[in-house]
Amino acid sequence: MRINTAFDALPKSYVFARLAEKVAAAKKTFCDKIIDLGVGDVKLPLPEIFVREMKLAADEMQNRETFRGYPPTGGYPFLREAIARKLLEDGANISPDEIFVSDGAKSELGNVAELFERGIKVLFTAPCYPAGAEANVLLGNDVEFLHATSEDGFIPVPPYGKAYDLIYLCSPNNPTGATFSYKELKAWVDYALSANAVIVYDGAYSSYVSGDKPKTVYAVPYADRCAIEIRSFSKSLGFTGIRVGFTVVPKNLGRLNALWKRRLGARFNGVSYVSQRGAAAAFTPLGKKETEKRVNFYKTNASVLKIAFQNRKIWYNNTCCSPYVYARCPDGMTSEEFSDLVLTKAGICCTPSSGFAGKENFVRFSAFALREDVTEAADRIEKLIF
Repeated sequence: MRINTAFDALPKSYVFARLAEKVAAAKKTFCDKIIDLGVGDVKLPLPEIFVREMKLAADEMQNRETFRGYPPTGGYPFLREAIARKLLEDGANISPDEIFVSDGAKSELGNVAELFERGIKVLFTAPCYPAGAEANVLLGNDVEFLHATSEDGFIPVPPYGKAYDLIYLCSPNNPTGATFSYKELKAWVDYALSANAVIVYDGAYSSYVSGDKPKTVYAVPYADRCAIEIRSFSKSLGFTGIRVGFTVVPKNLGRLNALWKRRLGARFNGVSYVSQRGAAAAFTPLGKKETEKRVNFYKTNASVLKIAFQNRKIWYNNTCCSPYVYARCPDGMTSEEFSDLVLTKAGICCTPSSGFAGKENFVRFSAFALREDVTEAADRIEKLIF
């Protein structure tokens, strides 16, 4: 067999798969009292308006007159048009035929790299969500990391003097929560334009952005000439188990818009009608209110955790635009050592920065949890001996 040897360059298992193994082992001590703040999976049930729309859509599927088979590969017009209107509210003038409905951000972060030759130079700002980097490694691309630090607020500056073909940015960042200001994002757009590079902009947490910070890369002039944006409905609507997102490939990116359509025709059969109807409900007045409620709920969870870290004098990246808390390990511990300590001594699962290509000794605590679990976790952190 001639297998893809690029797999040998990856860790033996995905970071969250390793966490699951550790949680299973810790349950022998804590039984069912483990609080999982590791994997960023939502916990609140779906709002009634989303469920109602999906039920209505499912009912349509049992009637000959309203039954639908294969969906349009790029998504139904009703959803693409609703997304375009939302992007316009965020400061982006994007047409529906530049929007392609997907099954979420994780797969798309790797899929977009298929638009380019193998062996290209790809830059990730680190720490970063590992899915995109691992996908590029498997494609045989030359992956490099630009490491941001706590001293610069985890907002790296463009590497002028170096050239890359693809540049992955995430704002708000997963795991650090760092969020680009307009000026900081414009610097990256200007760099990409000057270097003839394409930005892959991960906006999976755009709903968590507040204040005057941009929610989309296309809020920066001329970004549609150098950027592809990927978004997800998972962390804002609670669609982790339903799988809907979208990718924006502007026509100003030359052939890439047409190539992306062609790729979808070869590799993708689209997202179900039922799921797209549920997603479209997010853009109604009631859907927007329900989304905001959930975003604020998880942000409040993060604030509860931050109070515990403040009381223990543990440094964390203080951002208001993230459902995560990125905290520095105490007493010179490595991220693996501290995450293991928190799990085995306090029964709390968190994710080490090593799983995000992070150099510094940090851990990520997810605020995607029920309020009572977050409150209990905060209490355990304050009592933890280390």
